[in-house]
Amino acid sequence: MKTKQRKIGFTIVELLTVMAVIAMLMGILVPALNLVRKLAKDVNQKAEFHSIDVALETYVNESPTQQYPDSGMLGTAAANGRTVGAQRLTEALLGRDLVGFDPNSTWDAFADEKKPDVYASKNAPKSSTQSLIDSSLARREGPYLNPANVEVFQLYQLFTNFTTAPNLSYAYPGSTTPAPVLTDIYRVRNVVAKGKTVMAGTPILYYKANTSSKLFPDTNDPSVITIADKDANTYIYNSIDNEELITLGTVKNQAVQHYFNALPSPGSLSGSNNGGRWWFYKTITDRKITNQARPYNMTGYILISAGADGIYGTRDDVCNF
Repeated sequence: MKTKQRKIGFTIVELLTVMAVIAMLMGILVPALNLVRKLAKDVNQKAEFHSIDVALETYVNESPTQQYPDSGMLGTAAANGRTVGAQRLTEALLGRDLVGFDPNSTWDAFADEKKPDVYASKNAPKSSTQSLIDSSLARREGPYLNPANVEVFQLYQLFTNFTTAPNLSYAYPGSTTPAPVLTDIYRVRNVVAKGKTVMAGTPILYYKANTSSKLFPDTNDPSVITIADKDANTYIYNSIDNEELITLGTVKNQAVQHYFNALPSPGSLSGSNNGGRWWFYKTITDRKITNQARPYNMTGYILISAGADGIYGTRDDVCNF
């Protein structure tokens, strides 16, 4: 008598059930993994800010003024030679050539461009003598960060529309006095640096507090959204310090505007640079102080990374507060 052989395998219903369970698990795990990756990057960015904090404290201890580097924008639009806070931070910690800060600097890269003794170089147009080069190297301070451990770029490398935008501090190819910027760890676009294609992040913004001021806009009042130049210049923090850089758009796509510039979202704050300034002050307002609007780090400085989206003023920004 023949026995009936039992077939071994899964039914179509069982297979569909397993596939449905796997799909559900993937739907749960993938967003969680992406969140973990983002949190890890945020932690790394905070660690980079800590390194900058330590470097700035060392700079202060060795500086004759015992002060943090100023962040005020230098230069004029007519001369096409502005230097912003992000560039002044990098100069203080690394120097314009990443060999250390030259105390003879005026901090204005445009004004120093043809001075043969400031960041002396044998390259034209400076064509410094060897004695000037040796003197410059001898008086250097720092560098307070290891260039190999941080991301440093020229603006023309980060912004493809740089030649048609307001010029900042002679950062064009071939300049003998470049003004580099430190960038964050969120690599958003391929750029060419030293003949190689690498991923670059967004410049780290630096604002130094004006400790002689007690003024700050009332960011708790939504009707006050216009910040004029004269007002910004009197506040504890001056939004204009990095404004020329912010107007270049994002590194990933220069057609996209930062919230600190012309806000791209609809509503009462959209469409004006003054509204973007208000959003900057809103971002740095310390919410623990409820009796009146006051910023974080009132006696120090503020560092701002644009975060993973590369846009200043959004929720994923990473700051040193």
